[in-house]
Amino acid sequence: MHIPPYAPGLSKEEISRQFGVEKPVKLASNENALGPSPLAQEVINDLRDQVHLYPDPTAGELRQAAARYFGCEADRIIAGNGSDEIIDLICKAFIFPGDKVLIPELTFSYYKIASLACGAHIIHTAMDGMRIDGASIEQALNQRIKIVFIANPNNPTGTYLHRESIQRLVTCIPVDTLLVIDEAYGIFSRASDFSSAMDLIEQCENLIILHTLSKSHGLAGLRVGFGIATGYVLDKLYRIKPPFNLNLLAIKAGAAALSDSGFLKKTLQVTWDGLDYLYGEFARLGLPYVESQTNFVLVRIGKEAQRVYEELLKKGIITRYLRGKGLEEYIRISIGLPEENNVLITNLEELLCR
Repeated sequence: MHIPPYAPGLSKEEISRQFGVEKPVKLASNENALGPSPLAQEVINDLRDQVHLYPDPTAGELRQAAARYFGCEADRIIAGNGSDEIIDLICKAFIFPGDKVLIPELTFSYYKIASLACGAHIIHTAMDGMRIDGASIEQALNQRIKIVFIANPNNPTGTYLHRESIQRLVTCIPVDTLLVIDEAYGIFSRASDFSSAMDLIEQCENLIILHTLSKSHGLAGLRVGFGIATGYVLDKLYRIKPPFNLNLLAIKAGAAALSDSGFLKKTLQVTWDGLDYLYGEFARLGLPYVESQTNFVLVRIGKEAQRVYEELLKKGIITRYLRGKGLEEYIRISIGLPEENNVLITNLEELLCR
């Protein structure tokens, strides 16, 4: 069984060592341009003399804060070492070797990796251009599928399934199929017909919603994620969850970050302003792009995409080239601070004029 390795974005340290760039600009991994929540930073500074203690194995304080944030009961939430761990737990709890897992053709790669590690047979559904095709997923459900993974909004395309499509899937999903909706980027959506599936959990006991604080609250390095579901699903996950899967800093800082409404508001504004700026510049440069409901954007460079990506690296600007995902003519760009977005466009324009 061949399991492809996960390919993370390059780090600033790697680029500094390789090209001697003093201050690289990282626009590759969809991290929060503002850094971590200030309230989370304060908590971390106060906890230095407590890290010799085991954390709460239930992450109770964090789950209570998440319940207030998401508007649900704490007993509907499991906290994980990033939402990646929740994906792992789902696969371990529900997949037996040979079970079929349904994954859109162009989406977050870790769904496939975690499923294959548990012996799953992967069935890919075709995309509708850059969008996940809800109708294709519905048609494939007659194949005795164990799990369906949907990222909404989707990574790496930035597109989304509207409310009606999600409602249809919830209505038609077989009772023995688990529907996983990953809303890691949902908070960034400005689409009028996008909405979270959180309110559908009570009517669909085989639905689980994933969330993360990596993007919205700037805690990617601490690894804080959530699964939100009914007791039927959570009981299976809790049986195999490691006893201390979240560290003390993640629990305490995560809880603080969830109350930092001012930071979240600023994050969304910086992201949306950055997207609008890049849209305008791409249009000026004649570059097609995919309108995004996330904190990144796909831009079509053309046949020179790999060269442009590599030349940007030499200048210390880290983006994401998506050759392995069938997007050979595109690069994905995370939204940075205004000055970082400006540096990107200045260098991109220079490279395109060569």
